[in-house]
Amino acid sequence: MRALLLLIALSLPLCSQAQTPETEEAAADATPTAQAGKRAESPSRNALYQQALERRLPTEEQRQLDFHGESQLGLYLPAARPEALGGVLLIAGPGEHADWPELIGPARRRLSDAGWNTLSISLPDAPLPASVAEPATPNPDVDTADKEGSDEPEDPQLAADNQPDQPPVPTTAQAITTTDYATRCMQLIQAAWQVLAAEKNEHITLITRAEAGYWALRAASPPASQQPPHAIVLFKPRDAAIEGQPSLNLLLEKWDKPLLELLAASSPQGAIQAREHQRIARRMGHSLYQQWDIDYLPDSVLADDMLQKRLQGWLERRLLNQASEVGASAEPAVAP
Repeated sequence: MRALLLLIALSLPLCSQAQTPETEEAAADATPTAQAGKRAESPSRNALYQQALERRLPTEEQRQLDFHGESQLGLYLPAARPEALGGVLLIAGPGEHADWPELIGPARRRLSDAGWNTLSISLPDAPLPASVAEPATPNPDVDTADKEGSDEPEDPQLAADNQPDQPPVPTTAQAITTTDYATRCMQLIQAAWQVLAAEKNEHITLITRAEAGYWALRAASPPASQQPPHAIVLFKPRDAAIEGQPSLNLLLEKWDKPLLELLAASSPQGAIQAREHQRIARRMGHSLYQQWDIDYLPDSVLADDMLQKRLQGWLERRLLNQASEVGASAEPAVAP
């Protein structure tokens, strides 16, 4: 009996070793598939940002903008005066949200206090390449969304391919083409300034960051727009660089309304862009084009306050100029 028990005890390690490779291989095959399926179904960074803003900000500031068969969050603040000076639409850049701490969030609150109705939005999710670039630094105030978004895969298509027995689950970015993205961006921006127009804002100005400036010019230029805004502010604008779409320089050539461009001209790329855009304005005779070099502004609260004051002053001067132009055109002609 003892000999039989001893024989069984000696044979157990051999059986365990024989089964280990197959067990490990099965686990290795199953684990990535399960994790990939979970990541492929994760919501986009834009959706996570919107969820965080909906939890953090008052309900009365939230507006759902309907465009292209979908909906996106906008943040609205009425003017802190009986009659608003006008409307300001603020558009965050790619990877940012509607209350972004640089320029967008501070401007929407400060301009509201100064007498403007403000509405801020972010761009829709863009189509992504196979290898997704590093996302922009998130806002600490909505760090919950950033932490949840860290589970997104670097290659969504690979995650879908690892599920042979199930239909692929495309992410939002995969499901759209560049043409769809252009349409979605322009329709979202137009839907946003229609919200401001519905609040009886006679003068609407767009303030944009990075690539949002490109899409604002696209949305405001004919034939896309039947009722363009009165002025645009471009903060460090970037070309969308999408094949088959017009360039930023071409859009600047066609824009003949007030335009303020804020550039960091100390960098080589910034200096080239500043010269090119000044040359375009001179060649096209755009007397309403202005350019500010913002390199002198350090990254601090004081610098941001200075920038906000300059933007507020520029908006107020534009409003006075428009009022004087309307008054001059309304004066009756004097008979000789």
